[in-house]
Formats: sequence, structure tokens, C-alpha cells
Amino acid sequence: MTWTSCPPDPLAWVTWRDLALHLLSTPWLALPLTGLGLGCGLGWVGLRGWGRPSLVLLGMVVLGFLYSPISTAALSQWLDRQRPMATALPTSVAVLVGRGPQIAQATTTLAARLQRDGLVEQVYVSGDSQATADQLLRLGVPSGEVFGDDCARTTWENATRTASWLRQRQPPVLAITLITDRWQLPRAALAFQRQGIAVRPVAVPLPISASEQNHLALRETAATLLYWVQGRL
Repeated sequence: MTWTSCPPDPLAWVTWRDLALHLLSTPWLALPLTGLGLGCGLGWVGLRGWGRPSLVLLGMVVLGFLYSPISTAALSQWLDRQRPMATALPTSVAVLVGRGPQIAQATTTLAARLQRDGLVEQVYVSGDSQATADQLLRLGVPSGEVFGDDCARTTWENATRTASWLRQRQPPVLAITLITDRWQLPRAALAFQRQGIAVRPVAVPLPISASEQNHLALRETAATLLYWVQGRL
């Protein structure tokens, strides 16, 4: 196994982003803070009487809808529509992007099966702990076919750092099988395409609760919109 480790180098804005996304995807935090913020804001602009609490309540109801199963389904379907078409080029490398141990359990299982069936030759783990690469070895992927790093801190860095490694191969690898969860897959695939890498996107099914699905749908919708604003997609 070939593994690259980097010293911890947290990005300040990523910390604030993660806090904001955590707040957005945590109803018991977001709803009361929204109500408080609306109440203070409406008071500051001079709104008094029944209109003020009515607008606060309306705002909380609208925000609360984001946490409903209907919202989860709608956001998930919107994200699915952003997923690019799969490349027709052969892909010899499967890429897994860091998403934590629960998702890694599913992605490593699928990657090992694809490698065992001869559909890919090598597996690259981007921006995750070495434990994910070790899991590939336990699943039967030969040590010489496992590569990775724990350096990438964002999905964009997953794409840029992995693309650099792919181009250094002999011959250079220009197409990959990208394996991650349904919600991150569109953004990740588009980020790799921006690096000139053709992608066969593959979503792994996850045994997660409705609230966890909602969390991922909200997080990835916000992150995808942010990448568009930043000109990354």
C-alpha cells in the first residue's frame, strides 16, 4: 500500500462552514435561533403588534419544512439531476473520498468487489484516514493496488489532489470510477470533471435513518450551491 500523510493543517473557513452546516442541519438549534433572529430583526425595523410574532412563526414553519421527508426527497432528487452522465471510457482506478467510517464501510465494500471482479485495477482513497485503506486490504484488495492520502480537506481538494496523482501515473489515468454516497456524488463528480478527469459516478446505498438522509441532503444542497457561487462547478 502506498499512503501519503500530511501534517494537520485545518482551514479556518472550513471550520466556520462546518459550524454553519451543522446548525442548518440541526432542527433543535436552527429553529429557535431563527425565531430569535427574526424577532430581533423585525423589532429593529420597528414592526410591532401581531404582525411580528406572526412573521416569526411563519419563518419557523418555512424553515421547519426543510426537515420534513418531503424536503429530503425533493432535495435528493434535485441533487440526482446534477449528477453528470457516466463516461464511456474504461476506468482502471476507483476513487473513494473521505466521508467518515460509516460511509467508508459501504464504499470500501463496493470498491473491493469491483477490483475482485476485474472492473477496476487500483483503488485510491482521498482525504480519509488510513483505516479506510486498511479496510480495503482486509477485504482482499492487494496491497500493491491500494493508494491514498489523508491530505485533502474538502471535496475540491479531493478532486485536485487526486487528479494530480492520476496524471503522474504511467500512462496517465484520465477516467475514474468515483464511489461515494448519493448526496455527495454529483458535486464530487463535477469537481473531478473540472480537473479534466472523466468520471463514472457510482452511489453506494447506505443503511441510514431519515434524519441522517435529511442531514446529507441539506448539507450537500448548500455545498453544491456554494461551489456554483465559487465558480467550481
